[in-house]
Amino acid sequence: MIDRKLADSHSRQKQDEEVLQWVKTHKTELPTPLYLYSEAVLDEAVAAHRALFPENARGFYALKANPQPALVSQFARLGIGGEVTGQAEWELCIAAGLKPANILAGGVVKSLPFLEILCQAGPAAIVIESEAEWARLKQVKNHSQQTKILLRINPGVSFGGLNMAGGSQFGLSTEQALAIAQECRSTAHLELLGLHFYFGSQRLEVDPIVQAVEVVEATIQTFGAAGVPIQVVDLGLGCGVPYLARDKALDGADLREQLQTRWQNPVWADIDIWFEAGRALVARSGYYLTRVIDKKQLHGETFVFLDGGLNVHNPGVGLGGFLRRNPHFHFITNPFSPPEELITLVGNLCTTADTVGTHVTAPFLCEGDMVIIPNAGAYCQTTAMWGFNSQPLFQEGWLASDDSFTLFPPQYQYVLK
Repeated sequence: MIDRKLADSHSRQKQDEEVLQWVKTHKTELPTPLYLYSEAVLDEAVAAHRALFPENARGFYALKANPQPALVSQFARLGIGGEVTGQAEWELCIAAGLKPANILAGGVVKSLPFLEILCQAGPAAIVIESEAEWARLKQVKNHSQQTKILLRINPGVSFGGLNMAGGSQFGLSTEQALAIAQECRSTAHLELLGLHFYFGSQRLEVDPIVQAVEVVEATIQTFGAAGVPIQVVDLGLGCGVPYLARDKALDGADLREQLQTRWQNPVWADIDIWFEAGRALVARSGYYLTRVIDKKQLHGETFVFLDGGLNVHNPGVGLGGFLRRNPHFHFITNPFSPPEELITLVGNLCTTADTVGTHVTAPFLCEGDMVIIPNAGAYCQTTAMWGFNSQPLFQEGWLASDDSFTLFPPQYQYVLK
């Protein structure tokens, strides 16, 4: 029997090696700091995540992970729509060529003007986060068609990882959602499509994800018992990636096997499953490339300065204490460099927080050598401190499957416009 976990690991290692070899070949041509996205890795990540769900499941990419418009277009090419958290991401999806019917409108607080735009445009659905948001939606008078809604459920329990349920501020209680569902029946132009669940993020263990799905099943049954039919259930599983060197990758093979068993539960028989994911779809495709710009010895330590630190790369969203933990590193150096040394990798900002790696065993680095951090396609860009010290920001580029390379307009040109 083939060890699928080992096979997945070998596949990821091979993909990394191919990307690193390409970078080594083109090292002198590449601008840094640079986020390099691999088409081959992106395609594989989408296929792997799709395999967790039934074949007819509908997918949405959560732009909050990385709102690069060119990536949104790439996901559309693979049949993945967009999930947005506000008007700026909505407009970005439209500019990237997505049709409104392929955009899911989520987000914590939607203003009345934004809701009016949505009801005119006709998204796949609007996710209702609160009773106040439901009240605002009812104020909208003009609808281009029947406006479909999903109710985001917070069951009041937590499952580990980055908690987005339990004691958090997100979503509706089951009781609140049932009341809205009953009222929706008599509200013109509004149709209850189903339920939305997103309990947490950055999960690297299988059990919490499966436990969350079990709670979803119980909630569906509660709505059924109350006489509220559910057509669609939208699931964000919160699958994580190993940002840090000590992290172990989520066992995708085990998760796939357990979830495929769960979908056989009769509760799912008449329900269309939608899935939304950000990190799980884009994180692995991204590689952060930065160059050595300086080096010095101070009080017995060796500091290596890079041309992009915390202002352009932050792998620590929700991971507390990430400044004292190291990500994975790859190095491209002169093959005739001296032996390894113990170094601390820092950026170019005026703060001790700008530490990329502490006490890292690395090959002897010189000015112009390259440091690469994998699994950098999600949140590393968007949570960086862009304004700090007014230092230059990053470039973004696409490595196609045929090894051609294209620079994208950096995402911050859209976000900071």
